[in-house]
Amino acid sequence: MKGKRFEGEVVLITGSTRGIGRALAEAFSREGAKVLVNGRDAEGAERVAEEIRKGGGEAEAVGADIADPQAVKELIRRGVEAFGGIDVLVNNAGVSLPPQPAEEVEPHGLDKIMAVNLKGAFLCSREVFPVMRERGGGRIVNVSSQAGLFGEPGLMPYCVSKAALLCLTRCLAYEWAPYGIRVNAVAPGFVAGGMNEPVLRHEALVNTLSSRVPLKRFARVHEVVEAVLFLAMKDSYVNGEVLVVDGGMSGYRTPSILELVGKGRKKRKEV
Repeated sequence: MKGKRFEGEVVLITGSTRGIGRALAEAFSREGAKVLVNGRDAEGAERVAEEIRKGGGEAEAVGADIADPQAVKELIRRGVEAFGGIDVLVNNAGVSLPPQPAEEVEPHGLDKIMAVNLKGAFLCSREVFPVMRERGGGRIVNVSSQAGLFGEPGLMPYCVSKAALLCLTRCLAYEWAPYGIRVNAVAPGFVAGGMNEPVLRHEALVNTLSSRVPLKRFARVHEVVEAVLFLAMKDSYVNGEVLVVDGGMSGYRTPSILELVGKGRKKRKEV
């Protein structure tokens, strides 16, 4: 029988109380990992951890706001206390703002996005670095976005944060490789789940966006999960890379969120 890919390893996944993060926690557990479930909602994190334990896996819940440096220190400390170390960190936690023109973005809105999507990933990586170095190595996978590669009108703060996360990925990969720590990123396109749940309720919007993807559909959550698992594997020569999971959408111009929202408003007025 084929062995489990992460047997006995310790994996911390930020933002793993729902969506892609939760799917990642469950997938790593099925592959034999001891999972550290994280979210700002401590009770939500505990519910996910309990479900994993009921399924025969090992999991601990650690509620923490990753934008808070002290909370991140405590997150890593508790993770090491629970399982003795951390082998894999998945910086999955992310937030976005409702679509709006760049000139209407308030500074506090931009600060909020950057605090979680970029600063949070950096803080978690920085705090886990000495833990991984002491263990002789580790892997970090940052969940970025295809929007971070090309930008998207109406989503400037989100796109900028995800683009910066890709640069952080490469910087850390180059600096920490001598310690046996590999750092990579996955950049999903449209995903049928996670923070896209509100979009999925609008059939016309889904159909329009899907029509611009060569595969003619959104990614399924498990397809993004498998990409993360691949980058997190111990025996790999991949480092400082971005694995784009967008169905071939890269290079194709898609209608902007602002254009699609505007068309929807226009149709409602005509009705």
